[in-house]
Amino acid sequence: MDFEELKNLLQKSYHTEEERSKILGQSRFTCVSAKDWTALERSDLVDSRIPSGSVDAEPPLSALLYAAQGILHPTLSFRHIPDLLDILSQVERAREFSLEHAKWALIWQRFYETRPSSRVRVLRKSDKEAIKKLLKPERLDATRCIFIFIIEQAIRVHVLYLWTHAEESYRLHHYLQIYFPWAHSRHDSQRLYHALLAPDEQVRLAEVGMSCFRFMRDAKFWEEQRLRELDVSSLPDSYYGDDESFQVLKFKFIGNLEIVDIVDSITLYLKKVRGLTQKLEGLLAHHVP
Repeated sequence: MDFEELKNLLQKSYHTEEERSKILGQSRFTCVSAKDWTALERSDLVDSRIPSGSVDAEPPLSALLYAAQGILHPTLSFRHIPDLLDILSQVERAREFSLEHAKWALIWQRFYETRPSSRVRVLRKSDKEAIKKLLKPERLDATRCIFIFIIEQAIRVHVLYLWTHAEESYRLHHYLQIYFPWAHSRHDSQRLYHALLAPDEQVRLAEVGMSCFRFMRDAKFWEEQRLRELDVSSLPDSYYGDDESFQVLKFKFIGNLEIVDIVDSITLYLKKVRGLTQKLEGLLAHHVP
């Protein structure tokens, strides 16, 4: 079954048992064979970014944190991972805005230290040192690294989940178009988190895309072998967790990463951003301008 046949089936409101079997049994293969991923070059996956200035103003940080928690708990909602990454990107923008505000506060601090004004309250020395500590490059880089790690690993985990869950596997091609629009010639379909990535981070995302396509190629070959050996038309979801050779493919793709690791990383990131903004708000609450 080719991609067009699958697409036509998915557009129907009702499916016969035979059609349902086709969707669940062949959709993984369709996603891989729809294009020769092995021939892709990294340059095919890296392209122009939508300008960050085109994004509308973000909602309050508290609303973003609440929305993220709703996707993470009680269990991670895989269908909402693209939305979660967009929410986290808005959180990242809020973090960057807070840091820019803090940098300008220090600039004005230096100005008014040499030009005192009765209308301006400058920072106390302890507050100024606290802000400088928050603005240390190594500290900023560490938080940014967590953000990029989350994007990369959340995509990998989602691709693995879709491949190993028959009921969801038909959506794999849809999500690949979302995560890697450049690979599908959809340059107008980039998400917010695409816009926030620096050029070197875009390259890293392209590498993630290539790793996903390599995994699907290898998993397809493995699955076809198992179907022939077992003389069956499809494999149960439990088979992927029980088969040692598939576990080797999984480890090669995501290492020992588990879903709980992604949730913990996101929780840590959100905690860091919330703590940063609250601390800066406290330090700058009475600072003018």
